[in-house]
Amino acid sequence: MDRFVERYGLVDTKIVYSVAHSGRTVWRSSTMADMLAAASAGSFDVLLTGYFDRWQRNLRRTLELVEDHLHPSGVPWVMCDRRLMSSDPRDWDQMVTEAHEAERYSRRLGERITDGYAAKFRRLADPGGWAPLGFVRIPPAFVLATDPDTIDVAVRIFERYAVGTLSIREVADEFGLNDRRVTEMLKNPIYNGWVGRKGERAPAPWRATPPVSDALWERVAELRASRARHGGSPPPARIDLLRGLLYCVCGQRIRTDGTMGSPPRQRKLHPMHDQCPEWGPKASHSAGVYEPWIVGQVTGIRVDESTVERIVRVLSAPETRPIDVDRARLERMKRELALDHAAGRIDDKTYLAQIAVLREEGTRIDSLDRPSSGIAPDRVVAKLRAIPKTWAEATPAGRAELLHSIYERIVVRGPEFVSARLTPEAYSLGLAVALPERVQPAPEWVLARPTGFEPATFGSGGRRSIH
Repeated sequence: MDRFVERYGLVDTKIVYSVAHSGRTVWRSSTMADMLAAASAGSFDVLLTGYFDRWQRNLRRTLELVEDHLHPSGVPWVMCDRRLMSSDPRDWDQMVTEAHEAERYSRRLGERITDGYAAKFRRLADPGGWAPLGFVRIPPAFVLATDPDTIDVAVRIFERYAVGTLSIREVADEFGLNDRRVTEMLKNPIYNGWVGRKGERAPAPWRATPPVSDALWERVAELRASRARHGGSPPPARIDLLRGLLYCVCGQRIRTDGTMGSPPRQRKLHPMHDQCPEWGPKASHSAGVYEPWIVGQVTGIRVDESTVERIVRVLSAPETRPIDVDRARLERMKRELALDHAAGRIDDKTYLAQIAVLREEGTRIDSLDRPSSGIAPDRVVAKLRAIPKTWAEATPAGRAELLHSIYERIVVRGPEFVSARLTPEAYSLGLAVALPERVQPAPEWVLARPTGFEPATFGSGGRRSIH
């Protein structure tokens, strides 16, 4: 470019546009838009490009930019290495040929890169691309592998979100990350031991012991699905103790919908109340309708001798609980893999390798259904007795986390409680026995009691509804 300026006696304006972008899509860049705006404003008279293939690798966009933008602004475009000028009719055919060759080279290179990534995916189960947080690339093949220095951070992000009391933005702020990056992490199956490329999916080498377990992955997926909405709203200023736990008997999740009254009180909204006869005519109820009774149940845990005996007897009995979610997902993946094999989308070698991993995973799930070998009563009793004290000393966020560690789902019918399902950890502590069936609201939540007040019973007909 310097030699061209000197040869033709031009005056260098010192205006330089430089951008790192794909040649096929550089026309979309803000730098290209700035250059066209400057040309239209008369900031320069000639546009110089050092090498023809550094301008663009898109014939259609080259012709559009030159004929629809630069020439109407009185600015010719010069390929300095070829000494071709767009305003010279004798150079036009050669310029079009050069632009076409640049695009053809780019397309061929892209095809070779795509084929290389596809072969790497088939042979090494590597999806290509950047290594996400918690993974590194190992030479000489530069395949993905877990990074022992950072994988714990990634797993902790999943665990914090799975608590159910924090939004993605709050989790991102806690770890000093961009919320969009955390969103992509929570959707990336590589943490659960699966890799994918162009619609294909395969088990990763670490699938046998994934950083994010199946249970944690399913929990995060359920939370993300339940919180998905077309719009967005900022997180409430007040900690919502029952966030994500309340469900209507019709199956709809009850959401938090702003505040009302003075002092402000949170509302619990049924998103489809007009279609649910079980909910009643009201769209929302105050969170204060539900919280006192749940808190009263947690703080009213009984740990007397008879209760301890029942807990020990229940937890010591041989019991199997099949992991329905994991098993159903595994069977679905086997069917999809068989269909891909029958349709010829994967070869025999790939099918056998992937089905072997799925069968190994099935064996692992089956092993989790074996009867327990017993419990340590003193340890269980100590944890149960510590729950009321833990509640009293916890912050609002800590209390919300404690409730989410005990309850998996609370089913309501309008302001009436129907049932509650505990988490696996709560069952292992015998909380299904220790939690009182008939409760009174926690005193710190009660402002006034109506005439004829009676303690609430979880469920109807006096039946235990914690199941």
